[in-house]
Amino acid sequence: MRLRATGLTQAQVTKRLHTTRENISIIEHRAHENLRAAKATLAALEQLSESKELSMPSGTSVFEAASMILLRGDVLDIKLNMSADSILAALRSKCKGKIRGHHLIAVAKIRIREDGTVVVK
Repeated sequence: MRLRATGLTQAQVTKRLHTTRENISIIEHRAHENLRAAKATLAALEQLSESKELSMPSGTSVFEAASMILLRGDVLDIKLNMSADSILAALRSKCKGKIRGHHLIAVAKIRIREDGTVVVK
């Protein structure tokens, strides 16, 4: 990605790295996917305030979403009555059409109740 950022073409990068153009395309595609997921995770973290409701944007990893829910409970000083595995299972069951692979493909709303219950919408 650094070589491409300096202005080299894919063909020039393939020659320099002694690989195929297809391999460079795959690496670029995966890097862009990782950047999109990281940006989505950062956006979700930035929206964390005193609210007990979270909006997990499209592109967020379900594992990151579970971590953010646990973190949100800590920030709110609410002891959640679910483990990370239980939260992950709830995300997967309640957001079936919103998950592809390990990432959300649509916004998911999560609410943390005062009693520690996590509600996934």
